Amino acid sequence: LSVVSLLKQSKIDGVILVTTPQEVALADVRKELNFCRKLRLPVIGIVENMSSFQCKKCNFTSQIFPSTSGGTEALSKDEGIPLLTKLPLDPVEGKNCDNGLAVRGEVQADSAVAKRYQALANHVKSYCASR
Repeated sequence: LSVVSLLKQSKIDGVILVTTPQEVALADVRKELNFCRKLRLPVIGIVENMSSFQCKKCNFTSQIFPSTSGGTEALSKDEGIPLLTKLPLDPVEGKNCDNGLAVRGEVQADSAVAKRYQALANHVKSYCASR
């Protein structure tokens, strides 16, 4: 079976597109969006990963991958798809994931990243419940 056949048969509630702020990644997401539309797969929204980095010592926020065309916000607006969240780079959370620990749960459940993941999960839960 092809991926297309599997997707059509799966009766999924929706798709979450994940990107980074870089133009090449946004171009890929545009292709993925067109693919979803051709298959009539509902798109729940877009998540921007590696959105920024905040220094734990000075709290300065850096845009590691600055967008040159309006980024995920522009894509979201242009395509009429919700921007669900922007997830920052977080070395602690990255290490936790590498060690098999949940972002929300075992370690730093009250961190900014964990709160964004929880809000994302709540949004998806609400979306699926409304279908």
